[in-house]
Amino acid sequence: MPTDAKLIELRQFLAERLPRARLGIAPARTASETVPTGLESVDRALGGGLPRGAFTELVAPGEGSGSAQFIHALLRHTASIGRFLTLVDGADSLDIDALEPEALAHLLWIRCRSTAEALRTTDLLLRDRNIALVVLDLKLNPAHELRRIQGTLWYRFGRLMEQQGGTVLVVTPQPLVSGAAARIVSRTRLDIRDLERRPDSLDLRFEAERRRVQESGIRRTA
Repeated sequence: MPTDAKLIELRQFLAERLPRARLGIAPARTASETVPTGLESVDRALGGGLPRGAFTELVAPGEGSGSAQFIHALLRHTASIGRFLTLVDGADSLDIDALEPEALAHLLWIRCRSTAEALRTTDLLLRDRNIALVVLDLKLNPAHELRRIQGTLWYRFGRLMEQQGGTVLVVTPQPLVSGAAARIVSRTRLDIRDLERRPDSLDLRFEAERRRVQESGIRRTA
């Protein structure tokens, strides 16, 4: 199904089936507003969570870097407070068997087949005030597709977030997003044995920093 048709169906679903108040639409925001991730150390390092109305980049290089577990934690926390998370899955890689039905009930999952399709989908989502939190997962997309992304695209997305109030987490295999308000770098190394462990028992390690902190020469890590 073409991407535009998918988004039309998604918007119809939001308008007809989901009460507007449950979508997490933010009130007029201030500079200190954040979106908690559910990972205490990351939220502490970022001053409360993901900067609202801006980009945060999660850099997760290599296999077993914990990016999927990060997304799961964010979804679980979002669901626990009665809000929704929209996942633009750039390589159709989400393992829904790893998530509880209660969390999945608060997920809007858009399955894409390429980087270009994922970016077009994100562009449309950022124009809709009903969509408060978006995860754009490009972790497993081919490197040659990621290299084609122009820096001006992130600037345009940033302007849309300023206008509409959305918040976006971009998951990448290496630094990619220019103008990100915060960056989280995974130091996690999981192996096959970790797949059978409880999420709260995994050794997840992330370093996080806000751009304003970095520019002042002070770095906070988690």
